[in-house]
Amino acid sequence: MSVAAIAIGSSVRPVAAVPGSKKRTLVVDDSATILHAICTLLEHHEVVEIVGRVDCGSEAIDAVLELEPELVLLDADMPDMSGLRVSLLISQLHPSTRVIVMSMDTSVQFRQACAACGADAMIYKPRFLPELRAYLARPKENTSPAGATA
Repeated sequence: MSVAAIAIGSSVRPVAAVPGSKKRTLVVDDSATILHAICTLLEHHEVVEIVGRVDCGSEAIDAVLELEPELVLLDADMPDMSGLRVSLLISQLHPSTRVIVMSMDTSVQFRQACAACGADAMIYKPRFLPELRAYLARPKENTSPAGATA
């Protein structure tokens, strides 16, 4: 897989780079439908530059090490490896990569767990686009760990 590649399962598709200063982003979700929808919305609204997409946690770790994205949008609930575990591994193996966990769980306990696992933020999955935009619009010194939503 090259830097300009999108991986879904074991297949790799080339991706055209988006010029500008948008964050280089890897999107991770085990649902092919949700993964496609998230990427389509992000591309349509030109929020980030998608450098890869994968459908499981173990592939997310490999993709982060190879693609070196600035940001990972990560589904919290995946069958092979939870988003929290993936977040923890990314924070240890590639600490410069920011992780945003997407979840339906908005409880204080879950937010604390996300922060404890190295996630930079946690956003409510049904509102991922406006919450991601709000997160990206914050000055760097005001981006807080997963304890607060975007």
